[in-house]
Amino acid sequence: MRLVKKFAAGVLLLLGITLSLALIADILDPETDRPGDSVAALVLFGLPPIALSGLLIHSLRQQHQANEQKSDREVEQLFLAEIQANDGVVSPIIFATKADLSIEDAKTYLDEKAVQLNGLYEATESGGITYRFPI
Repeated sequence: MRLVKKFAAGVLLLLGITLSLALIADILDPETDRPGDSVAALVLFGLPPIALSGLLIHSLRQQHQANEQKSDREVEQLFLAEIQANDGVVSPIIFATKADLSIEDAKTYLDEKAVQLNGLYEATESGGITYRFPI
């Protein structure tokens, strides 16, 4: 559905701008017999496609923001579940796997949470890092 909206918005925007530019050129042409007809055509056929494409783009932007918020909540829930399941200890690799994030994104997320929740960094015997959060 998003692909259809993107395609429709692009086509409507292209059509609206092309038609509007042609009609504006006709209105500004001093040799035009009846510029009022071009103005009416601009209002009826040039501007509505531009407005509809704007509405579609706005709808796509809202949908994208809603998906980002949902994704952020899901990552937060996975983080909290991981803390509860492991007595406050979280490994970046395991968290990245469960949250479907890159290891760098998981480390960044865990670093932010460590600052926010007064978590600690701990080095493991194998040279890795784990995060310990107070429960």
